[in-house]
Amino acid sequence: MKRRRILRGSWSVFLALAAVLVGAASATARPQDANTTTAKSPIIVTAPVSEAERRKQLRRFTRAIVRSPRKGRPIARFRFPICPQVKGIAPEDARAVEARLRENAEAFASGANRDPGCTPNLRVAFMAPAAGAPEAWLTEKSDQLAHLPIYQRRTVLAEQDPVRSWSKVALRDIDGQPLRSLEADGRVIGQGDPIPTLVEPFSSADPIYTTEITGAAILIEREAAENLTLAQLADYITMRTFLGTQSPSEEVTPAAATTLSLFKGGEAPGGLTLYDQALLESVYKASRQSTPRKVIANTASTTARTERRRSDEGSR
Repeated sequence: MKRRRILRGSWSVFLALAAVLVGAASATARPQDANTTTAKSPIIVTAPVSEAERRKQLRRFTRAIVRSPRKGRPIARFRFPICPQVKGIAPEDARAVEARLRENAEAFASGANRDPGCTPNLRVAFMAPAAGAPEAWLTEKSDQLAHLPIYQRRTVLAEQDPVRSWSKVALRDIDGQPLRSLEADGRVIGQGDPIPTLVEPFSSADPIYTTEITGAAILIEREAAENLTLAQLADYITMRTFLGTQSPSEEVTPAAATTLSLFKGGEAPGGLTLYDQALLESVYKASRQSTPRKVIANTASTTARTERRRSDEGSR
C-alpha cells in the first residue's frame, strides 16, 4: 500500500512535470510558428531604378506629351517676347495670371513684352457655361484651326481635358528667316518649303528648318478651373502654350509630376514641377536646329540628374 502511494505520487509528479514541459515547448514553438509564417510571406525588396532606366522612362513620357512636329523639324517655340491676354475671369484675376505668365516667360522662355499696349501673341479664354461643353467650342472647320494640318486639328479636338489649345507655327530657314519657294524662272511665290538644294543641313542629324510659334491660344472651361489657384492655372497655361504639348492621355503612365495633370483629378502640383522646368529649359536653351530627339533626351537627363542630386542631399 505504501509503495502504491509512492507510485501514485510519482505519477502525479510526472504528469505535472510533463505539463510544464509541454507548456514550455508550446511557448518556445510560437515564435518558430511565427517565423514559419513569415517565411511563407517574404517581404519583397525592389531594387531602385537605375539612372539609365529612369532616363528611358522620362524620354518615353516626354514623347507622349510633346506634340510631334513634322519629320525633320524641331520643336516649335516662341522666338520673340510673349504678350499674354486673359479674358473670361475677373479683371484683377486676369492681370494676376498675365503677370505670372510674363514671369515664366522671362525665367524659362523668350522673355516677356511689358508694354501694356502690346499686341497679344498668347490668348487665354475661360469659357462660360453658356459656351457649352468643350466638344462644342471647335470643329475641324473652325477658322481658328484653319492653319493647322488635319492631323493636328484632330489632336486638338480629341483632347480629353476641359481645355483646347493650339499654336500658329511659322516655318523658317536655318538662319531664322521666313521660307519662300521659287518658281522655275526664279520668281518668289510666297510661303512654303524651299527647293531642297537651296539649303543644306550641317549634318544628317540637323534639320534644315526652324519652327517659330507666332501665336498661341488656349480655351479653358471656367467651371473646371474654379477650385484651382491662379498660379496653378498660369503655370498650366505656360506648359500648354510656350511649346507644343498635350495633356497626358489616360493610357500614359506619368513618369514624373507635371502641372499638365492639373485637370486629371487627384492632388495636382502647386506650380511648375522639376520636370516641367527641365522641359521648358531644354526647348528654349537648345539651338534653333536641335532635333526633337535631342531636346527630349536633354529633358530626361536633366530631370534624372536633378532627382539623383536631391535624393543624395536628402540622405545625408
